[in-house]
Amino acid sequence: MKTINTILFPTDFSDTAQNAFRYCIKLADIYEADIQLLHVIYPEYEALDLPVMAAQATKEKAEAAKSISKQFVELALTQLQTADQLRNVPVIHSEVEIGTPSNIIADIAKREEADLIVMGTKGEHNALERMWGSVTTAVIERAPCHVWVVPEHAAYAEIDIAAFATDLNEADPYHIWEYGKLLEPFHPIIHCVHVDGEHSVEHTIDFASLGSFFEHHAPALQINFHTLEGEAVSDALETFAENYEIDILAMYAPQHNWFSRLFQRSETQAMAFKTKVPLLLLKH
Repeated sequence: MKTINTILFPTDFSDTAQNAFRYCIKLADIYEADIQLLHVIYPEYEALDLPVMAAQATKEKAEAAKSISKQFVELALTQLQTADQLRNVPVIHSEVEIGTPSNIIADIAKREEADLIVMGTKGEHNALERMWGSVTTAVIERAPCHVWVVPEHAAYAEIDIAAFATDLNEADPYHIWEYGKLLEPFHPIIHCVHVDGEHSVEHTIDFASLGSFFEHHAPALQINFHTLEGEAVSDALETFAENYEIDILAMYAPQHNWFSRLFQRSETQAMAFKTKVPLLLLKH
């Protein structure tokens, strides 16, 4: 079953974005998906008596961005083809928009009916990275589709071992099944992980019930279940990812629950910016 048809890739043309774009192209190759590459520029503002100059400066920025977009795509394709890492070159469309990045990205994702947004991210070291980091956070919150976050140095690798972080929500059987279908081209082992900061016996029982459900209803999925103890959710998940050599970590990310609270500022830095493992936020 084909699960991904259109991938939206927002870019700031940085080295981090270039790495994530190579990753995105590999995903598009595997899913046989098209890529919509998007760069958003802020409009130029001048004094009120110079609106023509401001409009001209904005137009020049847009034209320059179109040229850079072409070079950006060509560089990534050349690198992948030189390393013989592509079976087929995906269809790639480039677009430059003017406005606020997080709003534009969400709007374009809706308009293009994107199935997935792929973004690069890195730890914050300067003002530009703080701005781009805030965009990543806003996109995670507003996106109408799944968001696949690629850390700065995460090179593409076949997904053999995946993890799904759960808060033991009653809808989790569906979310885990959806995750399994999304990763179907890779046939990975999936580790379902719950971080139990309260040392709850009830959570352990719920996890046993969840395992029993998949044993009877989705025996084809290779699923293991783990309960972790720890007060800091992001630290526990990061340690688990390292110990089990996880290729991707996924979370269901609706609003107004445990994962919504997780993606407040401090935890976003810990997970979306500091993680070494690609992070998939399931939005459906």
